[in-house]
This record gives sequence, structure tokens and C-alpha cells, in this order.
Amino acid sequence: MKITPICFLVLFLSACNANEILASAPTRTPIQDSNPAHCPKWQAGSSPKITKNTRIPKGCAYDKVSFILSTSNVTFDCNNATLNGLGKSKRNTLYHRYKKNEAPRDTAFIIRGSEDNFLQNVTVKNCNIHYYINGFNVDFRLKKATHHTLKTQKNTKALENHLRTLSPKKIRIENNKIIDNHKSGIFLQRYITDLVAHKNTIRGAGDIGIYLESGTQRNTISHSTFSKNGRTSYNIRKRIRKLRFRQREAIAVDSSAYNIIKNNTFTDNAGGAIFIYKNCYERHQEARQLPRNQGSDFNIIKGNHFSNERKGIWIASRQSRELENFNCGDSTLLRTAGNGKYYEDFSKHNNITNNTFERTDIAIIIEDDHNILTNNRFKNTQSKDIILGTSADIHTVHPVKGTIIKNNHFSAKNSVWLRSNPIENVFSGNTPAISNR
Repeated sequence: MKITPICFLVLFLSACNANEILASAPTRTPIQDSNPAHCPKWQAGSSPKITKNTRIPKGCAYDKVSFILSTSNVTFDCNNATLNGLGKSKRNTLYHRYKKNEAPRDTAFIIRGSEDNFLQNVTVKNCNIHYYINGFNVDFRLKKATHHTLKTQKNTKALENHLRTLSPKKIRIENNKIIDNHKSGIFLQRYITDLVAHKNTIRGAGDIGIYLESGTQRNTISHSTFSKNGRTSYNIRKRIRKLRFRQREAIAVDSSAYNIIKNNTFTDNAGGAIFIYKNCYERHQEARQLPRNQGSDFNIIKGNHFSNERKGIWIASRQSRELENFNCGDSTLLRTAGNGKYYEDFSKHNNITNNTFERTDIAIIIEDDHNILTNNRFKNTQSKDIILGTSADIHTVHPVKGTIIKNNHFSAKNSVWLRSNPIENVFSGNTPAISNR
């Protein structure tokens, strides 16, 4: 049997399914054309600006509409309406290009403040969001002069603290179903603080379920469900979905601090559930890129349930990853003889407590200092409950130290691997008592 190159690629990653690769979802009559007469007349391709409290009447649905909220003290209630980013009944299958006029709409909800427009108390709730590129983009626009100052890294600590006081506050994203978006479910741009994402379902996002960008702080993600995220990528220019070679996680905490991730359920995400790391200021020569000055520190992850995950929680998830091709602007932590480049992945003082891990391959990986693990329960782990420590090469310049592991209930003996001899650890009250390889 002759195997086409496309089929060979899919065979390399999963079973090849000709229908998945070659089939195309049919277009259909726009759903808003059959809306009841009392529904707002938002047309496909429009971007309504929502400036007052709005509740969509029952029975309404819309294709390819993007809502913009940049006025404070506004609640938008979808009232269970469906918002379809494609105008089709499903996404195109892998490697099948969208026609230009059928490509997905970029974002369902743009919640946007700026240095000149302080935005607060905005709620979006009860929406069914399908097939957009992104579900929510919570944005904070910077002035050109501010961007230039950040780029040149002059007095950035004071400036970033100031920007956090101006960024959108008390944004609430609640009780939404965000399904099968091509990239992210919810994306928090720089400096967003005090946002709450509560009781959402995020499933099938190609890249990331929720992304916390550099400089964000004090956001809460709670009582939500994350499943089957991180399997595919989407090329906007080529309008094609592809399988990811490096699969992604449900929640990315990238240079983001003091957040709370609590009482959520994570199941069967591609790369893992929660990855905590500091971006190395990748592609730093591009004008739009800015330094990441904040570590992913002092985050609290508590009361969550993880099942069927390759990796549950990975602290400092890029510490042992060779990043030569990322064109990083940070100082190099280690350069190997083969010209490999490694960067410190600042992720300290995070607290992982009262979580349950079931049928994970590896439940928790810790590759930076002074993190705390208490009262977690591990069941039917396939490999290790905890891997503590980083690679042997990184250990020579940055040994992992000061980890506290107390009162956890492990799945079995020998379920904790102390890799490359981490130092200054505290183990206490664990069951069975700590037994390491």
C-alpha cells in the first residue's frame, strides 16, 4: 500500500485516518438568518461594541461575530446562546485548508483596556463558544513610548508595577463552554490582574486552554473543566490545522505570579495540565517582543483533580529544555559543548496542596527552588508521583534546592525520584514514608 506523506506524518503521531485528513466540513446557512425576530441583528463578520449590560434573548445564535468590551461596569450574558466562529458544523479536519471566506473568526470576546482607558468590572457569562481561533482575549494596550521603554529595559520594575495598576481589573469569565477553538480558550495579555475565570468548560483548544502572559498577577481560575487541549496547531496565514510535534498544556503560567488555580478538573490534555515557567524572552529581536522580567512565583494550586494526564503539574517546565532555536534574549544559564543553550526558568515559592492525581504518567515535576507540596494524594500513577531535580548538566550550575514535601499520600513506594541530587529538601509526614530512586 502506498502511504502519502501526509498520512505518514499522522502515522508517526497517531493512527492514520483518511477521513480525518481529507474530509472538509460543509458550509451551511448562517444560523443568525433563522433567528427569531426579537434577536439582535448582529451579522457575520461584525464586531459589535458592547457598552451597556446586555442579555441575549433565548433562542438566538450567531456565526463569526466578535464582541468588543471596553467599557467598565458591563455584564454580557449570552443566556446559553451559541457563537460559532466558523459558520460550519465542525472544524476542517487536519491538513485540510480552509477556503479564505470560510476561515475561522479570530476571537469571540475581546475585553480591552489601555493606559488611557482604565477598564474594570466586566463580566461575560453563559456563552457557548465554538470554533473561533481564540475564545477570549483579555487585552491591555500600551502606548508606543511605554513599549519602547520596556524594550530597552530601563526602570522596568517600577514601570511594570505601575502598569498593573492601570490594567483591566475584576474581569469575570463565568459559566462558558469554550469548545474546539483553533488556538486558545482564554488568553490573558500582559499585566492583567484580578481576573476570575469560574465554572468554565474548556475542551479541544489547539494550543492552550488558558494562557497567563508575562507580568500578570493575582488571577483566579476555579471550578472549571479542562480536557483534550493542546493537540494541534493552527497556521493563520495558511489556514491549516496540524498535529503538534510538541504537545501543549491546559494552563500555561508564563512569567505570571500570585495566581490561584483551585478546584478544577483536568483530564486527558495532550502535553499535561499545568506548566509553570518563565519565557526566556524568545525571538527578542522582533520589535513586538518584550522582555519577561517576572518569574512565575508564589502561585497556589489547590484542590484540583488530575486524571489521565501525561504530566500533571510541571514547575520550571523549560529548565532542562535546550532553547538554542528560541533566539532568547535572557542571559544564558548554561552553554554546552554542542552549542546547546539553557536558561534559568524562574519558578519559585509555588504551593501545590490538597490535589488529587489519578492515572497520571508523571504527576508533578519540580525543577526550581523553594516550592512546597503538601497534602496531595496520588493514585495509580504510571511512572512517578514526583520528579524532584533537573538534568545533570543544569544541576552543575543550578541545583534544585529547598523543596518541602509534607503530608502527601503517595501511590506506592519508590514513587519519588530525586534526580541529580537536589539539596536542602524537607520530607515529613508522607505515606508511605519517602522512598526514592
